[in-house]
Amino acid sequence: MAIKNDLNDPCSVLENWDINSVDPCSWRMITYSPDGHVSALGLPSQSLSGTLSPGIGNLSNLQSVLLQNNAIFGPIPANMGKLQKLQTLDLSNNKFSGGIPSSLGSLNNLNYFQLNNNSLSEPFPESLANIEGLTLVDLSYNYLSGSLPKLSSRIFKFIGNPLICGPNSQNNYFVVSPEPLLSEIYIRENSVKLS
Repeated sequence: MAIKNDLNDPCSVLENWDINSVDPCSWRMITYSPDGHVSALGLPSQSLSGTLSPGIGNLSNLQSVLLQNNAIFGPIPANMGKLQKLQTLDLSNNKFSGGIPSSLGSLNNLNYFQLNNNSLSEPFPESLANIEGLTLVDLSYNYLSGSLPKLSSRIFKFIGNPLICGPNSQNNYFVVSPEPLLSEIYIRENSVKLS
């Protein structure tokens, strides 16, 4: 309920999220596992605004969080790093700000990580290099800064982050040494120069 309370819902898509409901498994936009635990939260393109409650970190069986194409703002809750079963995290096309929590580096089952088109800033957390099974990382069009850690992602997009630089920021270049799994890298509209 904390998630509902922190979001503005002009289209009433969360209307049936009622704590007094006889069957919470009937709540819209939520998928439950056979044993009755919340396994997916899917609220894309629902005109939601407000903030994402830190209470999301208490949903320990979440495998998928799809909140893209809304107007959710504020920080990404650091306790999302407790979601050890999370495989897909899509917070793209919102208004999230602040840094990417370093705690997200403990999400060892994460495959798809999309934070593009937000207002995220601060240096890129080194801890994300700890996630080994990434298929897609999209951090495009934010205000991230600093250098990028080596990621094991097959596709890595960081277009439109003009403050990202290479390990030698005085020369303003970044040497890309792709890992064997990397098949695509998008680096347009940055301060990165390949050598």
